[in-house]
Amino acid sequence: MLPFSKIGPIDRTERKALLFAALFSCLFIFIFAFARPHPRRTRRTSVNVTIPPPMTPNSSEVPVADSLETFRVSPEHFQQIDFKNHSYGPYTSSAGMKINLTLSHGELRLPNNSGGFALKDVYYHDVTGDGIEEAIVWLAHGQCSGLCNGTNLFYIYAVRNGKLKPIWEYETGSYRYGCGLKSLAVSAKELGLLLFGDCSLRATRDPSTSDFMALGFTSILLEFDGQRFAQTSTQFYITPPRNVMNYKPGIHIY
Repeated sequence: MLPFSKIGPIDRTERKALLFAALFSCLFIFIFAFARPHPRRTRRTSVNVTIPPPMTPNSSEVPVADSLETFRVSPEHFQQIDFKNHSYGPYTSSAGMKINLTLSHGELRLPNNSGGFALKDVYYHDVTGDGIEEAIVWLAHGQCSGLCNGTNLFYIYAVRNGKLKPIWEYETGSYRYGCGLKSLAVSAKELGLLLFGDCSLRATRDPSTSDFMALGFTSILLEFDGQRFAQTSTQFYITPPRNVMNYKPGIHIY
C-alpha cells in the first residue's frame, strides 16, 4: 500500500503550498550546508631574514700583525741605552781582521767597500728567569768579495747596577759557505738555534756544502745555568738540498 494512499485528492492550492514548502526546505538545507561559518585560518606572514656571511678580509689589504712588536718595547732600565750608537767591543773576523765594533746610527762600514755591520733589531725578554727583561741585540755582518756574503751576530745583555752586563754572544756562519741562520727561538732560560748545514762542531763553515746550497740543518740547544748560556745538545738533520740565497731567518720569542 502506498504511503499517503488514504489521503484524499489534493487540490491545486494545496499542491502549490506543498511545492513551496518543499522548495523552501531544500533552500534552507542548502544555505545551512554551505553558508555555515568555517573555522578561521590564521594567516602567518613569513619573513625570511637572511644573515649575510661574514666578510673575509682581503689579505692583500689588511696588514698582518707583527708578533714580535711587543718585544721591541724598551723597558725602563734599558731606555738610557742606545744600541744604534753603541760599542760592542773587539771583534775578530774569520779572516783574522780585528776591529772595534762600534755602531754609529745603526751601522759600521768597513774600509774598501768590504762590507760592514748593521743593527737589525733589538728585543726585550726575560731569558734568565729572574723576572727582569734582558736585551737581545741582532746585528748583520755583510762581507763582499765578488758575491756578497753575510752572517748574523747576537748579543744578550742584562742591566746590573745601571750598567750593561754581557751574558751571551754568538756569530753564525754564512749562507754562502754554510751554517747560516735558519731561525732563533728564545724562551725563559733557553735558546734554540737552527743553522743550515752540518754545524755540529761549532763550525762557521760547512765544507760539504756548495755556495748557497744547504743539505740539512743543525739544531743547537742552550740553557742558562745561572751565569751563562751553556750548550746542552746538538743534532744534525738531513734534508733535501735547498738554495738559501737571500733567505730571511725567523725569530721566535715565547
